[in-house]
Amino acid sequence: MMKSGSKVGKAVSLVLAIGFLLVAGVIAYNIFAARPPVLTGIEAFEKLPVKKDISFKAESNRKIRSIEIVVTQDGNDVTLLKEQPDKPIAEFNITVEPKAQGLNDGQGQVTIKARAGLFAKTIKTFPTAIRSTMPAITVVDSSYITDQGSGLAVLINAKGADKVYIKALDRVYTATNSIYADKNRFFAIIPIDIETVGPPIVTAFAEDAAGNTVTAPVQTIYKPRVYKKDTIVIKDDFIRKHILPLLQKNEGDMPLVDAFLEVNEKWRKDSEAKVSEIAKKTADKILWSGPFVQMKNSKVFAGFGDQRSYIYGDKEVSHSRHMGFDLASLANSPVYASNSGVVAFAGDLGIYGNAVIIDHGLGLMTLYGHLSAIDVKEGVAVEKTTVIGKSGMTGFAAGDHLHFGVLLHGVYVSPVHWWDKRWIDKRVLGVMNSKG
Repeated sequence: MMKSGSKVGKAVSLVLAIGFLLVAGVIAYNIFAARPPVLTGIEAFEKLPVKKDISFKAESNRKIRSIEIVVTQDGNDVTLLKEQPDKPIAEFNITVEPKAQGLNDGQGQVTIKARAGLFAKTIKTFPTAIRSTMPAITVVDSSYITDQGSGLAVLINAKGADKVYIKALDRVYTATNSIYADKNRFFAIIPIDIETVGPPIVTAFAEDAAGNTVTAPVQTIYKPRVYKKDTIVIKDDFIRKHILPLLQKNEGDMPLVDAFLEVNEKWRKDSEAKVSEIAKKTADKILWSGPFVQMKNSKVFAGFGDQRSYIYGDKEVSHSRHMGFDLASLANSPVYASNSGVVAFAGDLGIYGNAVIIDHGLGLMTLYGHLSAIDVKEGVAVEKTTVIGKSGMTGFAAGDHLHFGVLLHGVYVSPVHWWDKRWIDKRVLGVMNSKG
C-alpha cells in the first residue's frame, strides 16, 4: 500500500516539472520565436551632408534589445548610435554632423545592427556619401530675355557639385559639364513653355553626392507673345474622308463627332505622351551646327502656337494648339534634316502619321510629321540637309505638307528662333562660350 506522503511528493514533483517545462517553453519561445527586427527609414544614412536630422524605426514581435550604427572609413569606426531600447517598437531621432563626429569627406560604409531576443538579428551594410562642406554656385551668364514659347540658355559655375540643374515652371532640367574642360562649368538650354503666364521663376541648383544643395536665381526679362486664334468648322464630309479611315471605322460605327474627338483629343494626347517619352533620351553634347534650315521651297500656312477652336453643328466641341509650323510645297517633296543629329524615332506617331524625330543633343530635337515616306532608320546619324523622307498627308492631315516642330526637353518651342543665326549666336552660343 502506497503511502500518502509519497503521493504528495510525486504530485509536487509533477507540478514542478510542468512549471519548469512551462518556464522553459516561455524562455525558449522568447529566444527562438523573436523575429529579426525590421528597420525603416535607414536609407537616410546613404547620404550624410553638413548636418542632417534622421528619423528611423526598428520593430519586432519581441523587445528590441540593442541597436548600433557605425560608419567605417579607411579602417576607422565612428559610432553614430548605440542603445538598448528594450521595447518592441523603437523610434530614433538623431542628428549627424560628419565633421564634428570625426568623419571625412568621401565614401564610407554604414553598418546597422539590431537584435531582438537573444538570436534574432538584423544587419544592414551599405555605402554612404559624406560631404561636410557646401557646394558653391554662380550664374555666369544667361540669355536673359525669355520669349514666351522660346528657350533660355544658362551657364553656371558650380564648385564641389556632383549635379547641377535648373528649375522653371515646376519642371527640372539637368545641366551638363560634358562640353567643357573645366568641370565646374555647367550649361543647359531650357524651354519657356508657351503656356507660361507672367515672368517665370527660374532657379539654378548645385547639389553634391551627399545632398547638400545651394541655389542661385536666374534673372530674366519676360516677353509675352500674342498667338493667332483660328475657328475651324468641322463638316461631316471631312470626318468621313479623313477621320474614319484613321480609325478604320465605317459610317454608323460611331457618331461622326465622336470620331473627330477620338482623333483630335485622345490620339493627340497619346501621340504627345509618346513624343515626351522619346525626348527623355538625348545626347549629352551638341550635335548641330549653325542655324537650322527650313524645308526648301516651302510656304508657311500654319504657325507655332496657333489656337484652334473646332465648331461642329454651331457648337464648339474641341480645341488645340498647333505646336509647330505647317510647311507646304509640291506633293511628295523631299524633306531634309534641318540640322545634324541622330534619328531618335522613325515610324508611326499617331496624329503625326509617319514621322521622324531627330536628336540634336542637350535636349534639342526636331519633329517631321505627316510624311508619305521615311528614308532613315532610328539610331542613324544625319547631316544638315540629309533627305529623311517625303512630305505627305498621313496621320491627322487634310492635305500634303510637312509638320515641323522643335522641342527642348520634350517641350515645344518656336522654330523661328532656331532658323535665326543671330538669335542662336547671341542667345545660345554666346552664353555657352561666355568668358565670365
